[in-house]
Amino acid sequence: MSPDSRLRAFLADSLDLWQVEGKVAAGVAPAVAEIRASDGMVVSVERIREETMPFRWTVRARRPGGTHEERARPCGSLVGVLSAIRAALGVDRGSPMRIAPPPLDE
Repeated sequence: MSPDSRLRAFLADSLDLWQVEGKVAAGVAPAVAEIRASDGMVVSVERIREETMPFRWTVRARRPGGTHEERARPCGSLVGVLSAIRAALGVDRGSPMRIAPPPLDE
C-alpha cells in the first residue's frame, strides 16, 4: 500500500471516528486526498514536496456552492492536518480524556 493510500485510509477512519458522513478519494494533483462530506463540504490535502518549506501539508476547504476556496491551512504534521480538517468540517473537538492508573491501596 502506498503512503498516499495509507493516508486516505487513515482519513476515512478519522471520519468514521468523528461520525462524519463522507467519502475519501484520491485527489487531483497536487492533492493526495479529497474528502467530500455529505453536506457538500470538500476538503483537500496536499503534500508539499519543496524541501525549503517549513510545513509538509496544506489543507484546503470549499463550502457547498462556494465559488472559491477558503484560506489554505499549512500544517507541519498529520496532527495539524487532522485539526485543520476537523475545523473545516465543523467537528467538535470533544472533551479530553485522561487516562491514569488506579490509586494504590494502602
